[in-house]
Amino acid sequence: MKHDFKLTIVFAFLGLCCLAGIFASHAAEAALPNNSFAVLANGPSAQHTKSSEAIITSQLLAKGYKVVDPKKLEAIKRDRIARLALAGDVDAILKLSSGHGATMIVVQVEAGRPVVNEFNLYTGTSSLAVTVGAPNGSIIYASTAMGKQVGYTPDEAAQKAIEAAATRAVAGMTE
Repeated sequence: MKHDFKLTIVFAFLGLCCLAGIFASHAAEAALPNNSFAVLANGPSAQHTKSSEAIITSQLLAKGYKVVDPKKLEAIKRDRIARLALAGDVDAILKLSSGHGATMIVVQVEAGRPVVNEFNLYTGTSSLAVTVGAPNGSIIYASTAMGKQVGYTPDEAAQKAIEAAATRAVAGMTE
């Protein structure tokens, strides 16, 4: 009888710990607002920045988030403050976001030069620094994401690494 009581206490304690962990993980999730998003990327390669913007935008849409229409996105990109935001100026990101009434996702893209690995394939690495500014004037998310992938050519390895980093970035913002 003593043994059953101890087991009951142990299982009750473990159950409470699991519930606390579930609630804590939901509280720690990034809560993106339910308004339109604009994705702006900057980096040394125009191809990699466009690719990052497209991947992040398509994944946000797939998760049910709204993005600004192409005309509004072009207007945002032409805004003189956008150059400062793309250079990483946090105040500019917030001004851009509040000025256009959209949540700005500003991404700094860096892809290393792919190297030949032991299998005579190319290994590419990339990193993205992501800052999300809400229209209310606050930074709601900031983090980095890294990607590492293998390809048959240097371009393929670099592109796959960027895709991996962008996927991780969206997961970090939304899950």
